Amino acid sequence: MADKVKSKGRHANSGDLIIDWAGLPVFSLVGGATGFRAQFLRSLETEFTKRGLDLAVLPGEIFHNPYTLSLSARHHDLVVVDGPSHLPLQRIYLGESGAEAAGDLFLPGPEVETVEIFMPRLVARLDELVNRTPVWACILIGGKSSRMGRPKHLIAGEDGRTWLERTIELLQPSVAGIVVSGKGQIPEPVADTIRLADIPGVVGPLAGILSACRFQPQVSWLIVACDMPDITAAAVQWLLAGRRAGCWGRVPRLAGSDHCEPLFAWYDCRAAQLFEEQFCAGQLRIGEVAGHPRIDSPLVPEPLRHAFLNVNTPAELAAAKPYSKELSR
Repeated sequence: MADKVKSKGRHANSGDLIIDWAGLPVFSLVGGATGFRAQFLRSLETEFTKRGLDLAVLPGEIFHNPYTLSLSARHHDLVVVDGPSHLPLQRIYLGESGAEAAGDLFLPGPEVETVEIFMPRLVARLDELVNRTPVWACILIGGKSSRMGRPKHLIAGEDGRTWLERTIELLQPSVAGIVVSGKGQIPEPVADTIRLADIPGVVGPLAGILSACRFQPQVSWLIVACDMPDITAAAVQWLLAGRRAGCWGRVPRLAGSDHCEPLFAWYDCRAAQLFEEQFCAGQLRIGEVAGHPRIDSPLVPEPLRHAFLNVNTPAELAAAKPYSKELSR
């Protein structure tokens, strides 16, 4: 888990762009005759298509601008720079071992190893990078709560903690940072939590998700609605355990339900482009993203089902037992 980021107790803005090249799926292609390199890239594209992965090949020194490369890495599962770079990129060596560093890969040649045989090593490396990407949590508050009649994030359990306090405490061990998105009062015990400003012209959960993705574009996001008081550490770990290359999000579904649960879900940094596209198209329903081919929609295991249920009305609240000792273990 990445180092924790301490909240500053204020409304936050995006900071300076600090690029961790060792954590991004950006590789420079080193060595190999011209024909070998061209054959490798053609075969690589074929293998990526077969596996449902997204590849970008950027030729020439013009594409070695740090911002351009880091942005491309947030849109593709792998970025290959076809040529040397002055940036500290990981490398794929063709036909030569070179002075390999951690994360570098080596393909000796077509007469020794095909790209198809090379692929499992490359995919394993990409999986590792996805799992190394820091996970932040964004807790959504500020809905109208018209059916409940009061702000749901301020409802307190038998121990006196509000739903928001309990959610923050539960998420902290699993994430590198936590933000709260939406308008509303914040309980004093968690008043130092980072608050994200609303994005003008956007309403509903999409506003919070866009705000989070723009605030920290190089991390992945665990999105949690404030009205799911029975989320558990086991449910969080189940969501995060499915991270892999080519998966831009895990939006679970409950057995017997015809829709997914986008407000207790994990989204890779590459999913930000999907939400931005929705915003530009005027589509505010974030559940639409669940239908994208890069988004997984796994079935929630029955023992974890209660963690994905939200509470919207006083009757549902009376029937539920939010964060009971038994469920929060």
